[in-house]
Amino acid sequence: MSEFNADWLQLREAADERARASPLNPALAEWNADDASHPEPRLIEILDLGAGTGANLRYLAPRLGRGQRWRCIDQNPQLLAQLTGRSADWAHRHGYQVDLDTRGLRSTGAALQLAGPDWDALAYIEQRDLATARHPENALRPEPRVHSRLLSLPAQGLITASALLDLVSADWLASLVERCRRADCALFFALSYDGRAALRPSNPADQAIIALVNRHQRGDKGFGPALGPTAAAVAETLLAAAGYGYQGARTDWQIGADEPELQRALIAGWLEAARELAPPEARAKLRAWQRERQAQIEAGVLAIQVGHRDLLAFPPGSEKKRSPRRGVHPSRRPKRLAAQKLADQKPVAKD
Repeated sequence: MSEFNADWLQLREAADERARASPLNPALAEWNADDASHPEPRLIEILDLGAGTGANLRYLAPRLGRGQRWRCIDQNPQLLAQLTGRSADWAHRHGYQVDLDTRGLRSTGAALQLAGPDWDALAYIEQRDLATARHPENALRPEPRVHSRLLSLPAQGLITASALLDLVSADWLASLVERCRRADCALFFALSYDGRAALRPSNPADQAIIALVNRHQRGDKGFGPALGPTAAAVAETLLAAAGYGYQGARTDWQIGADEPELQRALIAGWLEAARELAPPEARAKLRAWQRERQAQIEAGVLAIQVGHRDLLAFPPGSEKKRSPRRGVHPSRRPKRLAAQKLADQKPVAKD
């Protein structure tokens, strides 16, 4: 499913976090805020598709607030194996509580528990291939060797994914949106590449190379023909057709000279993609472009902007429903019992 490796995910995490500081965050927090008409706080169920090493969990958990239960799903076991360690290190750096090895946590089946001043999150890890299906009627159905059941969605929960939509097909995404509508799920799609890229100083070959990269993005990444740079626009069309209200925001990477390793990795990735599609007579120009860009990185004079878009969507009638999710916020209970109490609350799920 994923072309990403752990080194690339670690390189990009800081750029991702800077880019995601958008007006969508307050809207998401407001959606998750408690309804004053109900005495007990709500527990939010979150499904993170293509979770990788947990960057989306680490970004959203402190911003969502309240009690949270995460299912972090990815095909790649090597990435998932790093989720707990990286999240624990992150929690320690930010002064959050982290629990990896208590009796209560082990009994839940969760990989870890994180807690801040006004939020508490249990994270479960699940290996599953989301990219197997090619047709809407089979979308989100995993390979038998990885998992045998249709992926369940948390009723009135949140479905989220970061840097995933540009890899999937239109059929796959249409099926996901329809299933989310039936389950009254909100959706938060982060960092979908939208085809825009700019390098300073500019080079006459930039436009042609980015065009080749964008063509490469439309190739089959395992889900069928990928949406590539059209992902956010297609998602908006599908959400509108399903009756969702949605908000969008540009979340562009701004990569300066202080991040040379990320610049090198990005230039190398673009060059590899362009080489696959460029005619033989263009290879010399590609090599010259690479040499110039590498020299600019070494000199500390290159700046790169990469266009992304975030989408936050709420299901039809969500403002009227506002029914409480089952469960009580863990911070209202003794900390030692929070993990066990959360585990006893079985998630409400719809196919």
